[in-house]
Amino acid sequence: MGPRALLAGVLPAALALGGCVTAPAGDYQPSPNPAPRDLRAYQLRIDPPLPPEQVRVEVVYRAGKPECPVTQAGTLVTPERRGQSLVFRVALDLFNDPRCGWQANQLFIALRAGDNYLTRFSVPPSVDQQVRWCRLNPQHGTCLARESDILRYRVPGEVYRVVITRGQ
Repeated sequence: MGPRALLAGVLPAALALGGCVTAPAGDYQPSPNPAPRDLRAYQLRIDPPLPPEQVRVEVVYRAGKPECPVTQAGTLVTPERRGQSLVFRVALDLFNDPRCGWQANQLFIALRAGDNYLTRFSVPPSVDQQVRWCRLNPQHGTCLARESDILRYRVPGEVYRVVITRGQ
């Protein structure tokens, strides 16, 4: 997925989700960068595999300056199937308002169980590789760092091993 494809998918989502902020923002919308250059690729390996439509990736950006009208904004990124993995790109410089100094802060990975995405975890964009063990449950899904912990967790649901790796 090249920069143009990223812009075609991410910018509309960023504009649509620009209202995803933590402080009253009035009419403020983060200014999308028309030509993001700081792109980072990620790969998700999920065992057993899940289709892309059951995986949600959200990127949360935080304002680095106190004079910004909001403290954070978010956008959705759509993962694509590539072999047995899902891949996606994140523009670390998606927003370019100089009074805010936007910085990519967290990637939230969510797996759908039933009609919701309660099974989720976050990692920083600088992650090289992380492994999470997730138990899908429509009412109370969870992801933990160790397989032994998720196996002891007293909630029904199938267990998935999720590996997120920076790069492809």
